[in-house]
Amino acid sequence: MYRKYGKPLLIISGISFAVSIAMILSGDISKSGLPLLISFIGMAGYGYFNPKYKRMSFTFWVFAFLIAAMYYPFLFTDWGFNTGILVIPMLQLIMFGMGTKLSLAEFVNELRTPKGIIAGFVMVFTVMPLMAALVAKVFALPPEIAVGLILIGSCPGGASSNVMAYLANGNIALSISVTTVATLLTPVVTPLLMKLFASQLIEISFLSMMLSSFNLIIVPISAGLISNKILYSKAKWLQNHLNVIALGFLFLLFLIACVFTDFSDNLAILKPGLILGFALMALVSFTKAIVTRLQGDEKWMDKVLPSISMVSLILFVTIVVALNRDKLLEVGLILVAATAILNLLGFFLGYWGSRALGLSIKDSRTLSIEVALKNGGLGMGLALDALANANVALAPIVFGKWMNISGSAIANYWRDKPTEEKTKDVDLQGKTLKI
Repeated sequence: MYRKYGKPLLIISGISFAVSIAMILSGDISKSGLPLLISFIGMAGYGYFNPKYKRMSFTFWVFAFLIAAMYYPFLFTDWGFNTGILVIPMLQLIMFGMGTKLSLAEFVNELRTPKGIIAGFVMVFTVMPLMAALVAKVFALPPEIAVGLILIGSCPGGASSNVMAYLANGNIALSISVTTVATLLTPVVTPLLMKLFASQLIEISFLSMMLSSFNLIIVPISAGLISNKILYSKAKWLQNHLNVIALGFLFLLFLIACVFTDFSDNLAILKPGLILGFALMALVSFTKAIVTRLQGDEKWMDKVLPSISMVSLILFVTIVVALNRDKLLEVGLILVAATAILNLLGFFLGYWGSRALGLSIKDSRTLSIEVALKNGGLGMGLALDALANANVALAPIVFGKWMNISGSAIANYWRDKPTEEKTKDVDLQGKTLKI
């Protein structure tokens, strides 16, 4: 298969990339989009034929869609309706997927050794917001762009930090725990940080941002946790498909109630999340009942949801980029430089801050990644939902793309590096002591 399909794809990708670079260097940038797009699609396809690069396929698909969004934005901005309305539900779907993977029992177990979790949480919400405000000032970024940089600095880590910690041979349990704790506390902490660092640049409503965070994070994650319980709980009553169907109808009633209930002005922010959450829980309940009745694979959710989450992530980022393409071109290079420096500061201060607190090399590498890599999707979602400002979303977009490159690089660098502490032998009255 590799020789028949993989190798030709690699050759086509290489030729297309070379052609696109030649066009760019010759100044014919507008026509370089098609060969550049072909090269990245080819590399994404190559991963399916060469197992060594299978994990890279998704990254290449993301870049392929981003290129399409930059060169052909009209493909993603008007599908007979304004595609911007899809952005928030897609982010909520991703958060729902995260919730279905969380186990409260495992989470509580990690809290029994909280030093690394506390250190990670504190650094996630201090190092990056402070550095973001500093970098924005040094680069003299326009107010809305500066707010976006501070916003992404004030966000928790995302799934990418967990993946990179795994690739770097880090402490996966610590990474997931810090991500989870930071994410669950985001509705309170992030609005406070934005009020502190960005209120002089743009009007920040603490209540609005807090409720928006609940809508984007807590509601879909809670729906995911409940769905996890419905799917995998060993409780006897959940093994009866009729009970599960009844549960599905209960969620359906809650859904209908949400649709026809007039929420107060502030609480109206939560309405879309509640509607989607109840709809997903009802769907999970009905699907489980059908699968159980037909004696199908009880792990069906684990097979279906990752694909849905990946498609949601790609379309989420692509639509946001397409809608903000002109502004992105205007501030592109400066913003790339600012986000790259912020990201590198996160790696550096996250690692050495952890070492200064007495954490192991392995845990320090893990927290370095956790501090430096942010939930770019959440940053974009808050910019559009809480702040209703597309320009603020630009920094999270650029940061999100850059951190995947830098995160992959540092993970590969650390993967084969030893994590044992260096020791030296000291002779103490005829006995050898390692210190």
